[in-house]
Amino acid sequence: MGGTHRRSRHRTLAGAAGLATIALAVAACAASSTSATSTSTSSTSSTSSTASAAPASSTASASAAATAASGTPVKVGMVYEKTGIYAPYALEYQQGFTIGLNYATGGTDAVDGHPVDVTWDDDADSATTAVTDFKSLVGAGYKIIAGTVDSGIATELAPLAAQNQVLYISGPAAADQLTGINKYTFRSGRQTYQDVMAAKSFVAGGGSGQKIVVLAQDYAFGESYVTDAQKVFGAIGDKVEPVLVPLTTTDFTPTALQVKAMHPNLIFLAWAGTTGAALAQALDQQGVFTDAKVVTGLANIATYPFYGAAGAKFDYLSLYFYQGSDNAANKYLISQMKAKYGTVPDLFAPDGFVAAEMVAHAIASGGGTNVNAMISALSGWTFLAPKGMQQIRAADHAMLQPMYQAKLTEVSATDFTPSLITTLSNADTAPAVAANFGG
Repeated sequence: MGGTHRRSRHRTLAGAAGLATIALAVAACAASSTSATSTSTSSTSSTSSTASAAPASSTASASAAATAASGTPVKVGMVYEKTGIYAPYALEYQQGFTIGLNYATGGTDAVDGHPVDVTWDDDADSATTAVTDFKSLVGAGYKIIAGTVDSGIATELAPLAAQNQVLYISGPAAADQLTGINKYTFRSGRQTYQDVMAAKSFVAGGGSGQKIVVLAQDYAFGESYVTDAQKVFGAIGDKVEPVLVPLTTTDFTPTALQVKAMHPNLIFLAWAGTTGAALAQALDQQGVFTDAKVVTGLANIATYPFYGAAGAKFDYLSLYFYQGSDNAANKYLISQMKAKYGTVPDLFAPDGFVAAEMVAHAIASGGGTNVNAMISALSGWTFLAPKGMQQIRAADHAMLQPMYQAKLTEVSATDFTPSLITTLSNADTAPAVAANFGG
């Protein structure tokens, strides 16, 4: 079995165990901080005895599941936000990766007899720390590095992959810039353009000339939504106006008044982090929700009751909810989440699951050391993921994947259940080709 190591770099950023977010949550600001002591522990990965055995997957060769894990370990470095405001997202990603690796290797956590030895480095949502972690992993001989949740951090790590010629698989970070940035960079999650295309599916039939306000945070994550919304909604004759809110904002009454004064037909929310609850409260107090149609992302399960009864009237685009698909990969993810962690998969568990599938497939072709062979194996690869069939576009490494339209039904004041309206195909939300790596 492969090993798991965690190296924590402690910071003054507060954790957010009770994280609540409204919308398309995936990125954060890159807070600066000073260096700190790194500690490490290791433990052996295990599979719960109450869960069904992992199926042999096409991500690794057939011998992967049958061969004893006696070969040289393949080192995989994971840069993630164990601490910081996005820690809950990172936990989902980590849990999904652990289960996905077991699925992709037929229950062995090894590929062709080589144990997959995973090191988890906490970047504490600091770009400085993440860059240090990345360089440290490269210096230690790691050829495969994955993560992070934070778009601002991921866009700084991607150039390092090219500079050091290592394989980098970004995590839930949604910034469009990661697609096509260089041939060494892939992504396991979706990008903002796919969210916006999913949102477009709700309003395309409403006639042109609508005023759409994109309400987002003022950094790369929010700016990407504004840019994409202007392209997508502008193409059908709508007018898009941004309201970008500084990340340091704590009083959202002025923001709510500004949005209300704009008299939008539709508000497209793109928000991440613990300030989402305060923003929603301010918008509700100013009557914004009663005056405009709201399209937003279906975020983490804990946020389903976020808007109260009004939330049942919203239109939701979704990158994942566990009831949205019915396939072997998703069934395995659900069963293992229940067996290992006593819960069901949340928003970013599939991104971790897919990252593990990609790692296993890359190792099967490149042995964890031949980076060019691993890149070739991933480029153009089509595979079954929890959401359904996904494809890594060879030209620019965009992750083409299904997206969902969903609604929430109120069961009680604290219990809302999502249901699928329709599944948007890979082609429905595919971004424009951003590069040409020879695919």
